[in-house]
Amino acid sequence: MPSLIKEILLNLFFIILALLIVPIWLEERRISDHLKTILKTIAIGVCIIFCMTFPIHTTGGLIFDLRQVAIWIGGLYGGAFSAIFLSIVTVIYRIIIGGTEGIIITMIITAIQVIICFFFYQKFQTYLSVKNRIVTIILLSVGTTILTIVLSRIWIVDEYQLSHIISTYFPAQPLAAFLGAYITETIRKHSELRRRIIRAEKMEVVGHLAASISHEVRNPLTVSRGFMQLLLQSERMNYKDKQYIQIAIEEIDRAEAIITDYLTFAKPAPEHVEKLNVKTEIERVIDILRPLANMNSIEIQTSLLPFAVKGERQKFQQCLLNVMKNAIEAMPSGGTLRINVSIDKDYVLIHIGDTGVGMTKEQIERLGEPYFTTKGAKGTGLGMMVVYRIVETMKGDLFIHSEVGEGTDVYMYFPSYYKSDIEKSSGRPQFEQVSY
Repeated sequence: MPSLIKEILLNLFFIILALLIVPIWLEERRISDHLKTILKTIAIGVCIIFCMTFPIHTTGGLIFDLRQVAIWIGGLYGGAFSAIFLSIVTVIYRIIIGGTEGIIITMIITAIQVIICFFFYQKFQTYLSVKNRIVTIILLSVGTTILTIVLSRIWIVDEYQLSHIISTYFPAQPLAAFLGAYITETIRKHSELRRRIIRAEKMEVVGHLAASISHEVRNPLTVSRGFMQLLLQSERMNYKDKQYIQIAIEEIDRAEAIITDYLTFAKPAPEHVEKLNVKTEIERVIDILRPLANMNSIEIQTSLLPFAVKGERQKFQQCLLNVMKNAIEAMPSGGTLRINVSIDKDYVLIHIGDTGVGMTKEQIERLGEPYFTTKGAKGTGLGMMVVYRIVETMKGDLFIHSEVGEGTDVYMYFPSYYKSDIEKSSGRPQFEQVSY
């Protein structure tokens, strides 16, 4: 028994080493998320080889290991590529070890794991909460454990041997699954928290800078614009000079808009809080953006309910306007803009989705940073920065899910104004990328 426990702990050590040490080491490296996923997958592959090299011995010379747990975690957190790579490593090394029965069982189980990871990965990452993801991996590990024991029953005729493998292998696999999933979720949580702290520090610096200089810059711009308007009304100005002055006024207005964004970002809280009808405010913003949507051949689909939130009307409209305008500009060849309002527990959920070009994970993580934009020369990056700050000051949450070529979905949660809204709650979806 001591030897059996030592072998189980050794397998657990290999899994923890791959899921804990390697991700922490990679977190400090300035490399892309795609390369990090590849390196993590390779680390889990090495873990599988070590688990199979140092298996757990039971009565009668029977052996097993915890490689199935590594495949579940690697495939469900890393995607189809990781699942396929890990299954190939498992099958090839199992063939090298030998044993016809073991090879057949390994090929059947890994094939099932790859298929489930391939079709379930998106839902696992997007819609399941942290708790549900851990439970899912445990249940899947229990399922493959039972299947492995059932398949082993074909070759194991000794009931004592069968009962011994059930009493050791059956509890060890779910335990390893729980530890592996819990470690992975904890590292992801702390990694996201670290990114949010770094972003908050950057935003604080920008906020102080905006508050200190925006008013001083706006005053001379206002005076300059006034004198230019007077020159524009002069009869002594020719047509060409008036064109130049008009261009100068437009650029001053653009500078004013940027300063307004900075001021909105710098203000820590709304000045005039009032009850806002979400349906009414969204309809007003849609009326403003409808000409732009028509010009880009974009159909606007809405499903609005008259729930209420607390906030400053102008800032709330600006938040909605920035998000919807970004969605429209992400569909230069036309598409569909979806706007839905629903109640979710004690929050009003505003879902704004488009069928545009979408974004990569790296782009999503940088949204809200000053002067980071996906629009090239046409954007300043201040729009989303203001959106994050407005949502934050209204005590809300913002989640973004996007796939390149498939569009972007923005989910904004704001505290409900009425207690009666809370009673209509439903399950709140979870998303992989959480910002601000």
